[in-house]
Amino acid sequence: MVSRVGDSLFNREGTAGFVAGRDPKKETLQVAISGPEYEKGRRYGFINGLEPNQRKEFEVIIDNMRDRKGSRERVDFLQDQIETLKADPKRGVLTRYLQGEMAHIMNSEGIAPRIYSIDETKT
Repeated sequence: MVSRVGDSLFNREGTAGFVAGRDPKKETLQVAISGPEYEKGRRYGFINGLEPNQRKEFEVIIDNMRDRKGSRERVDFLQDQIETLKADPKRGVLTRYLQGEMAHIMNSEGIAPRIYSIDETKT
């Protein structure tokens, strides 16, 4: 898999870094382990595999979600975004990252889903 700008990487010692640039001619990566590029990566977590436009969309959604005051409001906002994005199969990776973010908030804050679906053959 080709690393993209914004992807997270770890060196042998386990130090995290974020791809700040690529040189396809030399086949090298510029990896930020401190500074503004690193802080931007930390703000949005270890997100890999998103196309640049989907990464920007993810960042906008997360910023909008963080503007909400309560945890329940954040979960509801993410659920609305996920339902909207599910309709587009090209946004599957983005949808999964948002589902992970929502699950993290729900588990951290002890929030149960208001509506959920289960397979009736497995009950």
